[in-house]
Amino acid sequence: MTYIVDTHILIWFLNGDSRLKQKHYKILVDNKNNFVFSTIILAEIKHLIQLKRINVQYEKVIEYLSELSNCVIYPVDELVIEQMPGGLNIHDAIIVATGLVYKNVLGEEIQIITADKTIIRSRILPVA
Repeated sequence: MTYIVDTHILIWFLNGDSRLKQKHYKILVDNKNNFVFSTIILAEIKHLIQLKRINVQYEKVIEYLSELSNCVIYPVDELVIEQMPGGLNIHDAIIVATGLVYKNVLGEEIQIITADKTIIRSRILPVA
């Protein structure tokens, strides 16, 4: 299974935050799964660090992701922009659009790992 990972899920995982659901933790540590991280997540993490809203080192995030063999950092490209749904803020729309590229263009079975109520309620993508 391929999972699109939302920003807060990655931050909570890296920080060992209790808000991360056990089922999400199990998915994230399973080496049989594949993970896709939109580059907007990296921008959002960098921004949140600069605002001092999260306590994580950007370099550690990059180091962690670069060490994963089952992970892709997908760019915000024309395919993503074409797939962006309405009704979501721009960050969430780009993350969801990345999932739609994998589903609609690349033909992969995907789920999104998120705690974001707006994404969940949108039912645009299946949620883990």
